[in-house]
Amino acid sequence: MNNLDSIAEQIRKSLAAKDGAREQMLPLCRDSIRHSSNAIRAVHRQEFDEAEELLRKARSLISDAEKAVNSNRELANGGIIRDAHKEYAEASITLALVNGKSLPSPKTLRVDDAAYLNGLGEAVGEIRRYLLDSMRRGDLSRGEELLGIMDDIYSTLVTMDYPDAITGGLRRTTDMVRGVLERTRSDLTLTMRQEELEKRLVSLPVDIPASIEEAMSEKDMPETKTNEPVLDDKQMDIYEALIEWRQKRATEENLTENIIARNSMLKEIIRINPSNMHELMEIKGFGERRANKYGRDIMRILKKQP
Repeated sequence: MNNLDSIAEQIRKSLAAKDGAREQMLPLCRDSIRHSSNAIRAVHRQEFDEAEELLRKARSLISDAEKAVNSNRELANGGIIRDAHKEYAEASITLALVNGKSLPSPKTLRVDDAAYLNGLGEAVGEIRRYLLDSMRRGDLSRGEELLGIMDDIYSTLVTMDYPDAITGGLRRTTDMVRGVLERTRSDLTLTMRQEELEKRLVSLPVDIPASIEEAMSEKDMPETKTNEPVLDDKQMDIYEALIEWRQKRATEENLTENIIARNSMLKEIIRINPSNMHELMEIKGFGERRANKYGRDIMRILKKQP
């Protein structure tokens, strides 16, 4: 036991040196992570020069942190260093993909493989965000390309079937990537189909009814003067009242007047003079839908006339 004090003193010196290296490393790694995060934000703002400058600073800080713990293997392989590597890899990969450049390798970025793979997976989430922002701007030009990149990354990550202790929890990252990929595929497909439909609608004649429901109601033959019943003076007063009502409803509903009821329909209603909703519904071309929507107004006008 005579040498216990000397052993303890050596341990204290070793731990003090390790603690000093750790205290020097931590702020460097935190600053590096902050610069990497800001670089990703710059990418989304399409400020690519700023993103590159922030990444250069992040890499320099990581190098300083690695030098600080160079003689302490435990610290060099610790979580904070790996987190800094992962964030730096994520930002670098995101910038490259958005710019349409080749992926940087782990050797180029000087990060370990596990951190690189997790950063690659996290970059998929950033690509989804970039794609959604583009979709909101109406730009789908790179939609299929970016979705294909995300799919390729997932297909690669899913083959890295190694223990989490080696890959740094890659399985969880891979599961996240799968969910992000499927949501993005669904969002992009829906948006592309909607854009295609809008283009088709724009090419249609301007007088096409505003909805399928209205289109179905207009499938009877085009109105002609020869189809209209001839009205006497008393019936013409009722007709004018119905025309005035139709104009008001068309303005309120932002529809063309013929969608509410054609002239020939109104004259046929006056000729038949229905006494209830069922009789009104039976009038050719008027139908149940119009009767339910406009029947009470029409019956009220008919009953008010002398």
